[in-house]
Amino acid sequence: MANLLPDRFRLVDLLLEPALELRLVTDADPNVEITGAHPIEIENPTRWLPPGSMMLTTGSRFPALADPQQACRELIRELVGAGITALGYGLGVITGDIPRPLLDEAERHRFAVVSIPPELPFMDVVGHVNAAVRTQDSMLLRRTLQMQNHLLEAMTAEAPEVDLVARLAGLLRSSVILYNEVGDVAASAGGAPVHLIRNQLRGRDGRLMFRVGRWSVSAHSITPGDQHYWLVLASRSNELADPLTAPAVEVSLRLLNTIERTRQRATVENRARHAALVRALASGNPADADTVLDQLEMLRFGPEPDMRILVLSATPDYDNRRWVFRANSLLDAVESDVSGLARDIGLTLLLARDDGGLVGVVPARAEAFDSWSANLPEGLTCGVSEPFTDPARGPGKLREARRARRAAGRLGMITQRFEDVGLADWLLAGRDPETALARAAALLAPLLDGHDDLVDFLVLHLARELDVGRTARELNLHPNTVRHRVKRVEDLLGRSLRSPRDVTDIQLALEVLADRPTS
Repeated sequence: MANLLPDRFRLVDLLLEPALELRLVTDADPNVEITGAHPIEIENPTRWLPPGSMMLTTGSRFPALADPQQACRELIRELVGAGITALGYGLGVITGDIPRPLLDEAERHRFAVVSIPPELPFMDVVGHVNAAVRTQDSMLLRRTLQMQNHLLEAMTAEAPEVDLVARLAGLLRSSVILYNEVGDVAASAGGAPVHLIRNQLRGRDGRLMFRVGRWSVSAHSITPGDQHYWLVLASRSNELADPLTAPAVEVSLRLLNTIERTRQRATVENRARHAALVRALASGNPADADTVLDQLEMLRFGPEPDMRILVLSATPDYDNRRWVFRANSLLDAVESDVSGLARDIGLTLLLARDDGGLVGVVPARAEAFDSWSANLPEGLTCGVSEPFTDPARGPGKLREARRARRAAGRLGMITQRFEDVGLADWLLAGRDPETALARAAALLAPLLDGHDDLVDFLVLHLARELDVGRTARELNLHPNTVRHRVKRVEDLLGRSLRSPRDVTDIQLALEVLADRPTS
């Protein structure tokens, strides 16, 4: 409708009025001019309606007619022939919905039919239209402000991009598609061919205008933060160059930038707050225990938080090393995956980075935790502490989680809870780490002083249950060579690998050394 004066009152201005809550229910051009609005229920209403006006009806005369369906079709044809702009149908007076024959005929003529909610008096519509038609104010300015307010309401939605796309599609009566950086549809509304349109966007950026079959397409690339998106408008029946499209698209692009940047900033801030809380709990010396408990309660841990500490690590070939294509580091990929899984399941998961892995805190009694731990991907190892409520017990619970992770690694499991570990792990977790490390280092000192090869041999031999044959086969050695190395170890340590007590001491000492911090 490029020949319309942009400052004339149009149907779209009426639809944008939030107090009226009118809705265009047919695929018609919302940019047509309206010169007035008139309620009328008589036969041949166009005798009393000037061209360019909007008729308002409740459909009260249709039920009494011999053929109501035919009367609906004839009414639309009469309105179109007389140059009437639109038909407003009041719901809930005679019928709960607009008659189907009326809508079908209106669709054939691309004639605008607007639903009017039951609680809205027709005179409110009439008064609004008449006041707008008489006003000397700039309708373009008013329209732009109303359109901006309409689109801004998407910011309060749970999924703002989806709501914004739906609002924009309804406003412009066009299909709207939002593609992410890899071409997946982040949000869409309408029936445009999303795959065919996406093919035209590959390797390009900026603003594009092209056609896909009968679809006229306008595409805009944006890069909020580090993400790349395409916002695409496509239409078969409406021109995309009408006066409303440009400001609507401009506002939408700005909102998408704001939504993404706000989300990124909020994500970074939330991660920092969560990490600080996890570290405070793991240290066992939070600056203010009451504050920590209050924060946990706000994070849906409950008024008396019953929680668990967990530790996570990943192998370098995690996700078959596909993580290199989607993350800056292995830890970034793991954090994104486990956080996303927790979000999908509805589990509150707080994470921090520690010793090349992740430390987390979860509600102990959350049913979602069982589902989360059961669905962790291959390549991860997770150890989980027993439940606790006192923040001061954090260091001990962190040791429990680490022992459980080591047990999971030995057993080839993804997740291990501390209450299910063996007696040796249970005993080691209860000792002060520095004292235990000093005792272990003293016991193994003769091996640690320049005999790294024997240390590795001893770890493997113990893991093979002191079976000479199994150790020989795995190391590709003669059994006598294995026996010779066992004798060297026994001589250096002054211990016997045939003594259950000595074997237990050596095994526990190796466990303590393996569990020491890497830094």
